[in-house]
Amino acid sequence: MRKPELSGRMSKWSIYLRGYDIRYDPRTAIKSQALADFVSSFSPAIQNLADKEILTLKGDKDAEVWQMHIDGASNQRGAGVGLILLSPHGDLIVQAIRCEFKVTNNETEYEALILGMQLALDLGIRNLQVYSDSLLIVNHVNDEYVARDSKMIAYLKVAKELKRKFKDCKLKQVPRDQNVKVDALTTLAATFKPTELANIPIAHVLEPSIQKAEEIDRGELEGQQGVENRAVVLSNTDDQSADLDWSMPYLDWLKDGKLPDDKRVPK
Repeated sequence: MRKPELSGRMSKWSIYLRGYDIRYDPRTAIKSQALADFVSSFSPAIQNLADKEILTLKGDKDAEVWQMHIDGASNQRGAGVGLILLSPHGDLIVQAIRCEFKVTNNETEYEALILGMQLALDLGIRNLQVYSDSLLIVNHVNDEYVARDSKMIAYLKVAKELKRKFKDCKLKQVPRDQNVKVDALTTLAATFKPTELANIPIAHVLEPSIQKAEEIDRGELEGQQGVENRAVVLSNTDDQSADLDWSMPYLDWLKDGKLPDDKRVPK
């Protein structure tokens, strides 16, 4: 405003606008009042929905229930564990773990349970629903069966200690046909070594392999038929040309009275 050209310009505007009775009022802050008006306009149903959305965004772990499918297997090639952890929002955490030590099938089931609960605790999960197809392990943890083997007793002790760290942790036995996905992970981990599991791409085939072979055979057949058809056309053309060759002298004599130059041509 200290520049002469700016101060002179402002003076001109001041003189020009003075005749319009313009008054300037400073605007006060409206943030708090606008927020209060916006909240007061909410109906109870909308308010409840907004509270639920805010709760979801904040990630209230005390109200969320995660699901986990577990399985374990041991065979001559090795032992493996499969875990599928499902969040309340539908997100999946999938793991295939190979056990580099000798274990029985029941022990791998316990390994799957313990490793799965440790993973859930590391993620801060408070409520967990576990599904396993092992009736023995589920009944052990639910105090319906009594563990008698020393290793089973040790595994059960660790599993119960981890279970107490959750706000709520339940185990349920499911049929094997409802646990097929995690069973496939278990077989994968038990069959392949860690170096072989480093990178296993999954390709998608959209049509049977024989369909491509049938299309190739069909194309070759159509190509052969096309060649034969063209050969027939050429043969007919040659025949027509031959017919025209012997008849041309006669046509010339009938039309123009012209005799052939070669006297040996039959008349």
